[in-house]
Amino acid sequence: MAAFTEQVGLQNVYTPLPFKIHLVFIIFATIVLLIQFFRKKRVCYLLATLAIDATLITHYAFENKGTIFFLEVFELLLVAGCIIDIAVAYVKNKKTMREEKEKKRLLDSQQKEREKEEAISDADVLDKAFDKELNDLDSEK
Repeated sequence: MAAFTEQVGLQNVYTPLPFKIHLVFIIFATIVLLIQFFRKKRVCYLLATLAIDATLITHYAFENKGTIFFLEVFELLLVAGCIIDIAVAYVKNKKTMREEKEKKRLLDSQQKEREKEEAISDADVLDKAFDKELNDLDSEK
């Protein structure tokens, strides 16, 4: 069957792209995802790289249903791993943002307290600024 598909030029149904284009896509995607993995240190990029690279198997084993089934299960597990990694990162980011908001709210309330205390002390200074002069005027009378 493989000799027949090579003569007729048929491609497998799992990757309808020609092998060379598929290989270029795999190389490009691998480079981009590995760069992202090293930049952001997130496992989902590494799992996506493995999932994309595993599609290369379809060019050699597309007639073997067992191998294709194994590949499908493997791809689903990798995608599930990516989704779990993204969900964990989302929860962690949300928690961090909540903590930052709480910290900012606390700092804002402390700042308002300081401003209130300064306003009160400024009012006291102004009130007491002329007390001595008024007392001097009263004592002169």
